[in-house]
Amino acid sequence: MIEVTRFRLYPNKEAEDKLFSNFKICSFVYNWCLEHNIWNDSVLPQLKEVYPDIKEVHSIVLQNVIHQVRDNIKVLSALKKKGKKVGRLRHKPRHSMIYEQTGFKIDGNLLRLSRIGAIPIVISRPIKGEIKQIIIKHTKTNNWFAVVVSRTNEIDDWFAFRKTYRKPVSFKAIGIDLNVSNFSTDSDGLVIEHPRNVRKAEKKLRRQQKKLSRKTRGSHNRNKQRRIVAKVHEKVENRRNDFLHKVSRYYVNNYDLISLEDLNIKGLIGMSNSGMAKAIHDASWGKFDNYVQYKAENAGKLAVFVIAKGTTIDCSACGKAVPKELSERTHRCPYCGSVMPRDYNSSRNINFRGLQMVGVWAQPNHGFFDNEKLNTLAEIRTSILDINNPEQVFVVEAKNLPP
Repeated sequence: MIEVTRFRLYPNKEAEDKLFSNFKICSFVYNWCLEHNIWNDSVLPQLKEVYPDIKEVHSIVLQNVIHQVRDNIKVLSALKKKGKKVGRLRHKPRHSMIYEQTGFKIDGNLLRLSRIGAIPIVISRPIKGEIKQIIIKHTKTNNWFAVVVSRTNEIDDWFAFRKTYRKPVSFKAIGIDLNVSNFSTDSDGLVIEHPRNVRKAEKKLRRQQKKLSRKTRGSHNRNKQRRIVAKVHEKVENRRNDFLHKVSRYYVNNYDLISLEDLNIKGLIGMSNSGMAKAIHDASWGKFDNYVQYKAENAGKLAVFVIAKGTTIDCSACGKAVPKELSERTHRCPYCGSVMPRDYNSSRNINFRGLQMVGVWAQPNHGFFDNEKLNTLAEIRTSILDINNPEQVFVVEAKNLPP
């Protein structure tokens, strides 16, 4: 199994200068390969003879740069064969480099890199398995990170798992409906409000961007203001990731089967108005799906993606189709008389389809699960659906999980 963990780096001035110098050399090699249409690492010895400064960078790092050029061209070629309109690779500066197999060593709270030296690193959590790669990254806000890619021994892990595994007493499944009015509604009635991080930061971002537009291009003041704007964007991204990690971790810890919709997010954004598209971008549904998927895999749980078509229309109580407009937020079935919030009805259908996908017999109104009263997420605004009062959709209930 592959584990990817990110740690903060704190290089001193000397190490930082060496890192920036290595980035420039990597950029030169990348751009040279594009100009000469060469992406074979056998060209490196000749390049080192013509440009001796290239020897300052570890050879594996340079090989990975050339491999990235080759991989990027292959991806563009594959897209072009499928009939998609693609551009071309352009010259660009690099802000990361990859050490693979050799050239690095983690010694306590120090990361030792070949040709650079020792850099203080904060190991915030234990590294599992054998380290295969270390990616050094520099952000626009002048922060340094080391992304550690490690691999665990799957055979040993499997036997250890078999020794400690105990069959769960109860099998818990959940269906999650992602929507714009709130972030999500699940089949157990838990509603998680949309964090709307971009909207909260809009005023500050607009003010800082206006200041940036007034600075002279190429000036020191403009560069300082550019970093301030980048910090606002980074804060929004950090808040979004923190929220998505907490929500995905909650579902993986509490459920054995998590059913999600297989949404065409790009198509939804194209068909939506600007306000709805902005809300979808801000919610990052695709990133949430990825978080749930890899966390479930690591925890031995199952995350499945069901066909989204009809989840809103079908009645989760009787299975009949009940067409409704987007503005209709309450599901009213004329066949069985059930009335419930639209998103809750959709989440129940997602749950049923997920159960059927994995071979568990489930039909609407089967009563496979008892609706338990769930605890809400720590530090996340949530609310519980009032099923008995569909007109007043949400009843706010504040709780905190233990740490």
